[in-house]
Amino acid sequence: MTKARLSDLRRLLATYGPYIGGLMARGVELVAKLGLYMLAARILGAHEAGLYFLCMTWVGLAATIARAGFEKAVVRHMAGDLAVGRLTDARAAMFTGFGWTVLGSLLATLVTVLIARPASLHVFDDPDLVRPLLIAAAAILPQALCYFVAHVLFGYGRSVAGQWVQNASWPAFALLVLLAGVQSLDGMLYTLAATNLASAILGIVLVMRGAPVPAPTTDSAGTTALPALWRTALPLGMVEVVQVSLNSIPLLLLAAFAAAADVGAFSVASRLSMLIWVVIISIGAIAAPRFAALHRQGEWDALRAQNRRARLLVALCGLPPLALMMAFPEPLLALVGPGFEIAATALIIMSIGQLVNCLLPCQDIMLAMTGHGGVLRWLNAAQLAVCVAAGAILVPLFGMNGAAILSALVIVQGAIGTALVVRRLMPRAF
Repeated sequence: MTKARLSDLRRLLATYGPYIGGLMARGVELVAKLGLYMLAARILGAHEAGLYFLCMTWVGLAATIARAGFEKAVVRHMAGDLAVGRLTDARAAMFTGFGWTVLGSLLATLVTVLIARPASLHVFDDPDLVRPLLIAAAAILPQALCYFVAHVLFGYGRSVAGQWVQNASWPAFALLVLLAGVQSLDGMLYTLAATNLASAILGIVLVMRGAPVPAPTTDSAGTTALPALWRTALPLGMVEVVQVSLNSIPLLLLAAFAAAADVGAFSVASRLSMLIWVVIISIGAIAAPRFAALHRQGEWDALRAQNRRARLLVALCGLPPLALMMAFPEPLLALVGPGFEIAATALIIMSIGQLVNCLLPCQDIMLAMTGHGGVLRWLNAAQLAVCVAAGAILVPLFGMNGAAILSALVIVQGAIGTALVVRRLMPRAF
């Protein structure tokens, strides 16, 4: 191989290597989560599967509120400060964010324990939910730490390692535990907590082993310091909470108006369609620190190229599975277990929403990493308002399909809205 070809190969690997590694991690996540959801649904049946997925949704929402946006803020601060040689500031942001995440998680756990019974009896009208929700509370702190430590790795530029920690390891561990013989709802919820804790510990070990520190490309002494971490985290935290709420509200509304079996079927269909987020979040997580660093350095041409590369990769990787979901919804749901085929129409509807998301991806990450968290917050507030208003009509009237329409509606609104705002505020980055 000539030196020129070897140089071209190295440049190609430098450009696309992290994306390939991230997609490999997401491939493991995809297989593990599909296996986990299918096995849990088959073992538990529709009613208990509905309780299991409802608890997972609650844990995800509570852990997101507990992190309060500090994990996203840490990515921006660490990547941005390391890009200009501010290592001390980057480490200070990491420890500050960790402390707030632990405190928020403990408070969220306490609140969940206190409201588990009244919420189960008076909101979801299901006394069988009380014990599972109490057990699920144990998973809030581990999941919040798992996500935060992964974002520390993102901030250090170790996006592939971060994705293995946040996305691939815990579902793989959980699937192995279920295959080893866990057969009860309680056991699966304890497994959720234990596997997230194991992933968090794995991430901490990777951080402690050291992370490469990029050489400064500008004079750090002449570079303006970033705002306080909490100022960056506040709008991003609100955005994160709203985003998770948008994903959770259709399920929670359906749980209040429908039987647990319908909730279980919808949960499976929703989680299948949301696997497209596996691709979007994977590529977005790798691109995020580059977005922050290139914006901090004022490299607009490189930032636009990075953005376009991310959008192209999402489309190439996300469109084929979406086509399968829309063409063969019933066979896919039948693979999960008998009775889940009733959510076939819902799966098609939600896949249409994800199609738009797949064609206009990662623009929320662009806004978050370039200091436009306040604008992103208002965009998400508009999504939440539409979700609440439309949900009050669609879910009571149309049940499962109404919840699917609601999910698709807010996804389409978010994808189009963020793309238009990036195009208006940063045309050189789009």
